[in-house]
Amino acid sequence: MARICLPAAGLFFLVLVTVGNLPGLAADMSDAFGDKRLHLAAYAFLTALIYVSVNRRPALVAMLAVTALGALDESIQSFFPYRQAELLDLLADILAAGATVISLHIGSSAIGSFRAITKS
Repeated sequence: MARICLPAAGLFFLVLVTVGNLPGLAADMSDAFGDKRLHLAAYAFLTALIYVSVNRRPALVAMLAVTALGALDESIQSFFPYRQAELLDLLADILAAGATVISLHIGSSAIGSFRAITKS
């Protein structure tokens, strides 16, 4: 699974940064869907890809990676005159990562418990 999901996460992040910094497109998408909703959806998906890719401590790795990628994304935006870096965007990214990690952890624990019960 890591062979597919980790490269997919990298590709998704590159597309996310590229599309997000195209003049006018980011503003149009934010107007249509809501800026924070886009951040929550995109970074939740990115978190899920990273979480599934990691064998040891997936929650910690996913949280740290998404926090770093969110900070990188906001830093990149600060170089474009028509974009601005926002702390609230980074916080939305971290919130999405946290909610996704919790959901995936609960889900994987439930599946593990179910498998243990059905084997006995």
